[in-house]
Amino acid sequence: MSDFLIPQFQWNSLSYLTSRAGRIGTRELTELMESESLTRNHFMVVCALAEFGPMAQHELAKRSQLNRGHLVAYLDELADRQILERSVDRLDRRRKIISLTEAGKEFTARATAAAERSEAEVFGALDAQQQQALRSLLQLVATQEGRAGA
Repeated sequence: MSDFLIPQFQWNSLSYLTSRAGRIGTRELTELMESESLTRNHFMVVCALAEFGPMAQHELAKRSQLNRGHLVAYLDELADRQILERSVDRLDRRRKIISLTEAGKEFTARATAAAERSEAEVFGALDAQQQQALRSLLQLVATQEGRAGA
């Protein structure tokens, strides 16, 4: 039993423990995003753009795993803050290409660093091999989403 005064069921629950670790592991990121009046969904958008580069809105919805209808609002908010910009696709003038601005790249770097610091703090109790094992196991679980009913 731990020193935490929580029910045994929760202490033994993988879902509870991963959720708790996730909250702690994103604390600094969450604080940064809230200070900017943004959410983790906004962070998902800028991370996708930072990693995969400029892309069409429908591709960004797939890469960030966000609902296309909700994505428009996130893009509007990020554009208002000059974190990203929309431009006309030269190959198909009906489409818009979404890309990070220089300010957006700087914001993404700050947000990513905050996320990395929080994660290092919460998972610092594990050595590198344990962290990689946990990461691999969680990635395995994450890839099963949607497959159970298939």
